[in-house]
Amino acid sequence: MDLPGAPAREPGEGPGDDAIARALGYPYARHPGPVLFDPGSGAHAAHVVDIGPERGHVAAGLRLPVPSRAVAITTEHQTIEIEDAVVLIAAGSNGSTVQLARKYRGRHAARPILIAPATVAGAVSVYSAHIASYGSVPATMHPFPLGHGARHRAADARAALHVLMMPAEELAHINATESLGVNYVLAAPHAVSATVEGVTIARPLAYVSTRGAAAPDASPVLLSQTGGAETGYPALSQPEMLERVRAYVGYAAALTDFVARLSGDRAARMAVTERLAATAQRWALSDDEIVADGL
Repeated sequence: MDLPGAPAREPGEGPGDDAIARALGYPYARHPGPVLFDPGSGAHAAHVVDIGPERGHVAAGLRLPVPSRAVAITTEHQTIEIEDAVVLIAAGSNGSTVQLARKYRGRHAARPILIAPATVAGAVSVYSAHIASYGSVPATMHPFPLGHGARHRAADARAALHVLMMPAEELAHINATESLGVNYVLAAPHAVSATVEGVTIARPLAYVSTRGAAAPDASPVLLSQTGGAETGYPALSQPEMLERVRAYVGYAAALTDFVARLSGDRAARMAVTERLAATAQRWALSDDEIVADGL
């Protein structure tokens, strides 16, 4: 496949090693335990003291009200309560403090966010059928099994992921980084739950790809080390998935050249995205599952 846009670069031109490392490193390192991400002071190991009961909360810009709850956390320095925390599954890089630090660059006064390991039932983390601006194939949540109607999907699959328990006011900022309406919708799927510190949370929020799950071999592809073995889907690391995409679209040059093209050339990204979207498997969310769609 000849990608549109700028011609192939000579060695030393275009995105450098750091850009390629960023693309290949997705979804980046995650902490094995709970961590408090403070945009002003960084990441701090945390202990979850209490996760309170669900209560109603209406956040600006959402189609539907979302539940929130109070969460009490201790760190080495202090005890913090997030009194209006909404729960968002981190299918990909949102579970990494490295990525959150990028997203919160320049917003150091924002309130802290708890990132906690979670067992997610009813959906798994797979690769989305699009290419991110930095050249990675990003994640999306995807149901398993694929039933007829959102309310009747058996919650058989288990994913080992993280959730963000964030102040409701921060949801608008995270939504803005996810290109709602273009790449994702924000959903609260009926048949999905997340268990955090022994507390099971029904219908946590999740970003679901508008283009669907990439299926270059007629099957979605799990992000490696995120569980989901019950699905029978293959599991690949980011370099392996990019190599699979490179072969799928028939790009003859080396993987690093392919990644450089994707990270440096929007037309090339869109051409590959269109190829992936043509064979993708989409999650047929119902209207009462879509919390925000960017429209």
